[in-house]
Amino acid sequence: MAVPQDSRDRSSAARLEADGVDGWARGTPLDSMARRAMRVPWLWPTLLTLLFGCYQIGRPELWADELWSWSFAADPVHELVVSASRSNPAELGYDLALHYWMAAFGDSVVAMRMLSVLAMAGAAACVTLAGRRLAGARAGLLAGLVFALVPSVSRFAQEVRFYAPAVLAVALATLLLLRALDEPSVGRWAAYGGCLAVIGYLDVVALSLVVGHAAGAALRWWQDRDARLLGFAAAAAAGLAACVPLVALSLTKAGMQVFWIPRPGLDAYAFGSFARILFFSTSVAAAVIILGVLAWSAWRAAAFATAVAVLPVATVWLLSQGPHSYFVGRYLLFTVGAWAILAGIALSRLDGRLAAVAVLVIAAFGAGDQQVIRQPGAHDWPNYPVAYGGSYFDYAGAARMIADAARAGDGIVYQEGNLWWEMIGPGLQYYLRRDIPHGVPVPRDLFVAAAALPSSQVIPVACSPAACLGDEPRIWIVGSGRLLDPYRAVAANQAAVLRPRYRLGLTRHFRSLTVFLLVRDARPGSPG
Repeated sequence: MAVPQDSRDRSSAARLEADGVDGWARGTPLDSMARRAMRVPWLWPTLLTLLFGCYQIGRPELWADELWSWSFAADPVHELVVSASRSNPAELGYDLALHYWMAAFGDSVVAMRMLSVLAMAGAAACVTLAGRRLAGARAGLLAGLVFALVPSVSRFAQEVRFYAPAVLAVALATLLLLRALDEPSVGRWAAYGGCLAVIGYLDVVALSLVVGHAAGAALRWWQDRDARLLGFAAAAAAGLAACVPLVALSLTKAGMQVFWIPRPGLDAYAFGSFARILFFSTSVAAAVIILGVLAWSAWRAAAFATAVAVLPVATVWLLSQGPHSYFVGRYLLFTVGAWAILAGIALSRLDGRLAAVAVLVIAAFGAGDQQVIRQPGAHDWPNYPVAYGGSYFDYAGAARMIADAARAGDGIVYQEGNLWWEMIGPGLQYYLRRDIPHGVPVPRDLFVAAAALPSSQVIPVACSPAACLGDEPRIWIVGSGRLLDPYRAVAANQAAVLRPRYRLGLTRHFRSLTVFLLVRDARPGSPG
C-alpha cells in the first residue's frame, strides 16, 4: 500500500483501513478477526500491555531505585519538593504523581507499580494511534502489538520509577504532533507544547525527543509547503521554555545522579549492547531493527518514525561526550514506541497472515526474556541481558527473618556510609513494616539523629553512638555482602560502643546481605 502524500489522502486511507477494506484477504476467520480489530485498533495493544504489565507484577522485589522513589514520595509534599530540589529535581513530576497515587491506593508493591502499568498501557494506545496516522490502521495495530510484546515495555511497566509515565508522555506528544501536522491549528499546537512541558517535568533526558520531532516536522513541511506547519517552532519553544527552571536545576545536580554512567564510545559493541538493553532482549532487538530497515519501502512514514527513534539517541550520545553521560538504555526507553511504529509499517506491507505469524514470532523471541525479568531479583539487573546476573539485594528475605524473630525493645543498625546507594536501610524498613507481627514494634533505628526523620533523607544524619545507644537488650545489624564480623558493617566509633556491651548471638546470610543479632552481654564485668 502506497502511503498518501497529503493530509487529506492520509485521513481517507486511515478511514478505509479502519473499515477493514484496505487489502486484507476475505473469507477466513483470521480476516474477519483482523477487520474487527481495526475498528478499534488501539484497544488490543492496550489490553495486551495491561496483561503483560499485571503478570506476576508483585514477584520481583523492589530494588534500590524503586525504594528511592518510594522514599521521596512517602514524604509530605512540602518536604518532597524541598528534598527533590536539593538532590533529585529531574524526577519531581513523577515523585509528586506517585505521592498522590500512594495516598489514594497505598504503597504496596502492586499498588505502586500499577501506576506504571496504566501509563505503559496508555502509551500502547498512543503508539497505535500514531502509527495509524502515519501509515493507516493496519500499521497502527501491528505497531501497538509489537510495542506490547517488547520485554523492556513490560519490565518497566512494573517499575516504581518515572520511565513508563515518560514513555506515555512521549508517545502522546508524538501523536499530538502528527495531529497538528495533519490539520494545523492554534489549539493543536498548544496541546503539543503543553505535552512537551509535561515531559520535561517527568524526564529531562526525554526532551531530546524534540530533535526527532523537529526533523519530522521539517520533512512534512518540505512535502506540503504549508506555512501553518511553522507553528511547530513556536509550540516547541514554548514547551521547552516552561521547563527551563527545572532543567537548569537538574543540570546542577547531575553529578550526584549520573556519576556512575560511563562516557559512550563510537563502536559496534557499544551500540549493540545499547540496543539489547533498550529492548531487554537480543532477538527482539534484532527483529525490530531489521523490520525498521524494511519499513523504508514506505519511506515517507518511515522517515518520520526513524527520526523519532534514532535522533534522540544520537543527541543523548553527543551530550554524553560532555561532563556528564546520560547514555543508558532505560533513559532512552521512550524511543521504543517509534521503533514499534517502524516495525508496524514494515509488517503492514505483508499479507495479513504473514504479518500475524511475524507478530507471533516476535512474541516467541521475547518469551524467555519475559520470564527472566519476573524473577525475584530481576529488577536489580537494569542492564539485562548484557549485565545479567543472579545477585540482588534480598531486602524482603532479610526483613522477613528479622520480623519473625523481633521482640519489643530491639534496635537495628544498617550499613550506610559510602554504601548509601544500596538503600539497605530503606529496603529493610519498607519490608519490615509489612512483615512485623501485629503488636511488635519495628526495631528502633540506632545512631540516627531525630532530624533525619523524613524518609527522603537517604543518607541518614548520624548522632553520637554513646549518646544514641539506649538499653536495648538486642541489636540487629544488617550489612552489605557476605560478612563474618558484625563490626565490619558499622562505623568504627559505633563498633567501639557496641563491642564491650554485646556478644554475637546469630548470623544469617542472604543474597548480598548479612544479618547479625547482637545480644547484651550479661557476663560479670561487662558494661551495663
